[in-house]
Amino acid sequence: MTRIAFLGTPLAAVPALKALAEEGIVAVFCNPDRPAGRGRHLEAPPVKVAAQACGLDVYQPLGWKSPDTRALWEGLRIDLAVVVAYGHILPRWMLESCSMGVWNLHFSLLPRWRGAAPVNHALLAGDEETGVSLMRLTEGLDEGPVLAQCRRAIGQETTAGGLLAKLAADASDLLMDELPKLLCGCARPVEQRHELATYAPKLRKDMGHLDWHLPAADLHRQVRALWPWPGSELRMDGQPLKVCGVGALRPCYHEPGQLIWGKEGAWLSTADGALELTQLQRPGKPVQPALQALQPWGAAGSRGME
Repeated sequence: MTRIAFLGTPLAAVPALKALAEEGIVAVFCNPDRPAGRGRHLEAPPVKVAAQACGLDVYQPLGWKSPDTRALWEGLRIDLAVVVAYGHILPRWMLESCSMGVWNLHFSLLPRWRGAAPVNHALLAGDEETGVSLMRLTEGLDEGPVLAQCRRAIGQETTAGGLLAKLAADASDLLMDELPKLLCGCARPVEQRHELATYAPKLRKDMGHLDWHLPAADLHRQVRALWPWPGSELRMDGQPLKVCGVGALRPCYHEPGQLIWGKEGAWLSTADGALELTQLQRPGKPVQPALQALQPWGAAGSRGME
């Protein structure tokens, strides 16, 4: 029997884990439990929760440089490994240890958007489509040869969170479609065109500031690309105002940087027009419809952004 390991951590990896579990998994690797919430209690990653519900053995090494981790892995005698958003750089010895290879489901159409945040950067760039790539892992950053891809259109209302959930399901389907090739050793991945590579670095919290000097369409993409994390925000009257949802674009004759609200909704004037704000969040409050969130400043009005 082929000895299969699954390596992944976040919720986006769970659909592939559950699908592969039906074929048989001898070990699941994920990140250690992390403190979360106001109480900072340890919280298990989604992959661990799902794996334990399936009755699978779970391992959570801190890293892969430790001799103990190497001894653990080699003792499992893994033939085939599948990786989905695991969050670790895997060493050469591990990549070479599996006779059937170590395969990664990456949430982009490689070689576009190699790196940690491909879904977000596809939205930021205004890409019309993205997808999932099944690639054989090598030591380079998402540089391995690609066996198969599936594509998904990006709509004008798509957020990073919503798109990632759909891609996670697509990744599961792609894996199951290609698994027979992996198991029979007849997979023939194709080298990427490295000269076409673009990169998607890890998101930072400071990326969320909305610069109203930019065109409205750019800000529209930014809000959708950074939802739910790190989110996007403005500053009004000395306090942050999170922008959690956006709607239409329209011409505007106000100076850039004005928030105008009333019966027609809430609008932010920008360099070339106005951006409709549909969902806002004040400090210490839940996400609310924009006009409800702005009620402390009146049913209608305008304010300059800081």
